[in-house]
Amino acid sequence: MVLVRLIVLFFCLSTVAFADGSKVALGGYCPVGYVKMKQAVFGNPKFVSEFQGRLYYSSSADAKAMFDKDPASYVDAVKYEAYCATAVSMGKKIPADPGLLSTVDGKVYFFSNVEAKAMFDKDPKSYIEKADKTWPKIAKQ
Repeated sequence: MVLVRLIVLFFCLSTVAFADGSKVALGGYCPVGYVKMKQAVFGNPKFVSEFQGRLYYSSSADAKAMFDKDPASYVDAVKYEAYCATAVSMGKKIPADPGLLSTVDGKVYFFSNVEAKAMFDKDPKSYIEKADKTWPKIAKQ
């Protein structure tokens, strides 16, 4: 059961590549929803934007306009490409649950399970400091 959940989580939040070579980031979730509303809002392929070789689905025309105005700010606000922040701080790259997130100083951090989120939430600055140092080493794995 745990293995099945991990596989589902991987496909939910990682970048998905399609046969035509296009890549949908954030598992199709809306980056504006994460940053502005601090919640998982599934995007709609009708409102698609491309940025740095990835496709981002927005939840509405207004959200797409917001994203298109400054895509880098939204992409940069979603930390560690939406992998589990607690795991990243430990040097691991583990897919996160798209609905488990915390916002710190305008940045969005994701977690693989409620325990990982609880650990992070007790001392976010420490976990962020460790994860920021570790991420460049594991980002391309």
